[in-house]
Amino acid sequence: MRRRAAPGRGGGGRGCRTGAGLMTVRLRYYITGHGLGHASRSCRIIAALCARHPAIRCEVVSDAAPWFLAGNLPPGVPVAARTFDIGVRQADSLEMNLAATVTACRTLQAAAPGLIAAESADLRRAGIDLVVTDVAALPCAAAAAAGIPAVIASNFTWDWIYEGFLDSHPDFAAVIAWQRDCYRQARLALRLPFPGPMPQGVATVDLPLVTRRSTMPRELVRRRLGVTGRRRLALLSFGGFGLEAAPLDGLGGIAEWLFLAETPLAAGHPQLRPLPAEIPYPDLVNAADAVITKPGYGIVAECLAHRTAVLYTPRGDFREQALLVAGLHRYGRAVEIDNQRLRRGDLHAALERLAALPQPPETLATNGAEVAADHLAGLLA
Repeated sequence: MRRRAAPGRGGGGRGCRTGAGLMTVRLRYYITGHGLGHASRSCRIIAALCARHPAIRCEVVSDAAPWFLAGNLPPGVPVAARTFDIGVRQADSLEMNLAATVTACRTLQAAAPGLIAAESADLRRAGIDLVVTDVAALPCAAAAAAGIPAVIASNFTWDWIYEGFLDSHPDFAAVIAWQRDCYRQARLALRLPFPGPMPQGVATVDLPLVTRRSTMPRELVRRRLGVTGRRRLALLSFGGFGLEAAPLDGLGGIAEWLFLAETPLAAGHPQLRPLPAEIPYPDLVNAADAVITKPGYGIVAECLAHRTAVLYTPRGDFREQALLVAGLHRYGRAVEIDNQRLRRGDLHAALERLAALPQPPETLATNGAEVAADHLAGLLA
């Protein structure tokens, strides 16, 4: 791999040669801490980069859950915990706190000049050759200040999400304008399926699904969980923000289903069994008869990739939701249930409707991580 000089650097370069004679180049990947879906897909792209392009040295900057990053990044990828976006503040997986979100965004915006100056200096000091962001805006501006190309890897940007909140919270307007200015400094957008609009003037490449895949046979997982005969398996997926306050009492009356959930949620609900630590999450998605969740990119992508049915509940006026729901109904099997029924655990009728749905004829390619890795490597060639 030959290193290409970034704009504003001249042709000298800072790459170093490995023992095999390859030129080592450095990529810094910024991952939002909003939920787990962004971290999941980013880790898949980084894993593909490490496997397919070993001369690229990857590092991560993120305030995502450390346990998740440690369990999904390739060994040896360093992680620095810094915050460059707010996402959306949430009470739990279903309730957004927009007042707290706009306040936090305005605070970040006020600090942005100092953050951009410090981060651009750190990018130069670390010899970074390419920046990727999913999906904070600020790293695009820091990269531009350092003379380094930046790439957006996402199905949306935060300015577009916040635009959907303007009617109720007009204070987002200044935040949106600032973030758009940052995003427009990117060189390229790698656009995931179910997308909102990418920034004007930024070249865009569409990707297949980026998602984790099962490696364990479905029937083996079901046997380990004791799901035999006519018994069925449901996976409650609310890991990013939780759902601990929901009573879920109705689940106790659905004896033919086994319900699995993350340990914090299962701990307060005798109707739920905690996730088994020895079985990776994608294997549980593949083994399930249904996943019960709110529409988020990570879990939607995993369910579509494994052709697992989805019982979903709305997550408020989050713009991405309509795109994900349309994708679920086109490429998968899905039934909607309202928040109140979910919180009560009144799921039996909806689960029966879901089980009766046929598989759709259309599917999506799932090699997005590999395609993204090759595009990023091409920018560094």
